[in-house]
Amino acid sequence: MKFTKTLLQKMLDSALSAIEKNLAYLNQLDSATGDGDHGTAILAAMKAAAAAKKDGTLAAALETVGWDVMSGTNGSTSALTGSFFVGMSGAADADELDAAQTAAVFEAGLANVQTATKAKVGDKTLMDALIPAIEAVSVRKDTGSLAEMFRFAAQAAQKGADSTKDLVAKHGRAKNLGERSKGNLDAGAVSTALIYKAYDDAVNNAGNF
Repeated sequence: MKFTKTLLQKMLDSALSAIEKNLAYLNQLDSATGDGDHGTAILAAMKAAAAAKKDGTLAAALETVGWDVMSGTNGSTSALTGSFFVGMSGAADADELDAAQTAAVFEAGLANVQTATKAKVGDKTLMDALIPAIEAVSVRKDTGSLAEMFRFAAQAAQKGADSTKDLVAKHGRAKNLGERSKGNLDAGAVSTALIYKAYDDAVNNAGNF
């Protein structure tokens, strides 16, 4: 199996479906430490990503996805989500990518996000799920299996999201709560885990579409 525009679309459609099903839950999580609208924000971002025209090369498609997300929606969620796809586009040097090439694309996406935020693992943000997910992709890139890469990425993202319950927020509105931010999962980390689980489902069921 290769990472292609067709597989990208299936992954984005799967992620959109997962966010739609968990919209109320994500907004509820965010209401404990934020504005209560993270579900709405990430849903808008994933709708824009799934609907974006994917003409031309894989790189062009990824860049369009990123810019459509950033221009079609507002706020930090869309900015970070869009920057991930734009970062991916710069490393997509072919239209059919093997596992190692796919890992490089996702690593480039993370690197671009990290130019836009100082948040790291332990800060109670989406990065608690995103960084472990991409690290898992990197570790598994030599297996030659996209299915294995995304299975481990999904597991790592979920573990990272779960860890945020016991963390103190160091960024965003939740930072103002200090120790009171403990005891609640970070909505951004949870949505990231949902997205990578959806990516895993799409990749591992690609033959059934």
